[in-house]
Amino acid sequence: MSDVFHWIISILFLGFVLGFPWLAGSLSKKYKWLGFLGPVVLCYASGIILGNLVPIEFLPKKIAETISEISIPIAIPLLLASSDFLRGIKEARLALFSFFLSCIAVAISSVSVGLFLSSLHPESSKIGGMLAGLYTGGTPNSNAIGLALDTGKATIALVNTVDLLIGGTYLLFLLSFSKKVYSIFLKPEVASGESVEVSSEVHLSPKNPILRLLLGIILSVLGLAASLAISQVILGTASAPLILLGITTWGIGISFSKKVRSLNTYPVGYYFILIFSVAIGFLADFGSLVKGASGVLLIVLATMSIAILLHLVFGILFRIPVDTWIITSVSSIYGPAFVPSVAAAIGNRGVLILGILTGLIGYAVGNYLGLAVYWFLAK
Repeated sequence: MSDVFHWIISILFLGFVLGFPWLAGSLSKKYKWLGFLGPVVLCYASGIILGNLVPIEFLPKKIAETISEISIPIAIPLLLASSDFLRGIKEARLALFSFFLSCIAVAISSVSVGLFLSSLHPESSKIGGMLAGLYTGGTPNSNAIGLALDTGKATIALVNTVDLLIGGTYLLFLLSFSKKVYSIFLKPEVASGESVEVSSEVHLSPKNPILRLLLGIILSVLGLAASLAISQVILGTASAPLILLGITTWGIGISFSKKVRSLNTYPVGYYFILIFSVAIGFLADFGSLVKGASGVLLIVLATMSIAILLHLVFGILFRIPVDTWIITSVSSIYGPAFVPSVAAAIGNRGVLILGILTGLIGYAVGNYLGLAVYWFLAK
């Protein structure tokens, strides 16, 4: 293949990776059935389809790998920087307690499954860490942990694919008759005065939106650079887990500044997540996905099921109201993106803000928990 043709393919691919997330977001808003799937699913699926249709000699894999490796470290601080964690902690104690119980359930589940089903996959300990992050914060955490632990790209793609299947099935239950089922076990919801003002769909101010966008990205890159420098000083090398901990701590730290929060960086961070989804999907070999699917399917199904059941038991023991329990379970397993749909489905928009808040906190907690679970399993 000539250099000119290679450059043309690379430019077209780069345009697709950067442009399709915008298209996916627009289609999700325009068509209800695509909105149900969500932009992340659409981006990931588009990457898989493109990567498995294009002849192997035309695949710009190096570009896709580079994009997948830099998009997550930039996204994490952007997702965290627009959250008012202090205010949320003061005003949503019951929801935070329920979310804390969910985190404990996820930790127990991922460790237990990782120990008893370790023979099902050669990277089971890494998968355990990814799932702990996934079911505490969401897909950004899972993918960030996978990259930090140098997990095989095929394994990361496989975990994402299986999670889409299992998570999508459970989401159907949540959007249909979940409240009737969980109301059998949990006490009714009581109206409260909690009114935390946190949004997962913050839009850039019309005043200098490009400047705000650039400032947010610059802050994120500074956090990444500082984390790299600290890793070099402490370990003498670029340690991915230490860098991940660094950018997570950086994102939380800069969120305490009102000026930083006013930049509303969440949608920018989410856009980088969509870019990552396209790139990592592109790197997934469908044949490899099918070959290793059974073991990972069982690991993911067991981890998610046990985590939900344990959280339910905790909810019964500590008398968590049903709507609060459902919305914090959703924010833990899926992240804040799916909270609005479920809040509408259970007929209580009052818990919407609580779900978004705990989901944003999950982004911060998930990386720490995921790495801790991996280090425990890898002993």
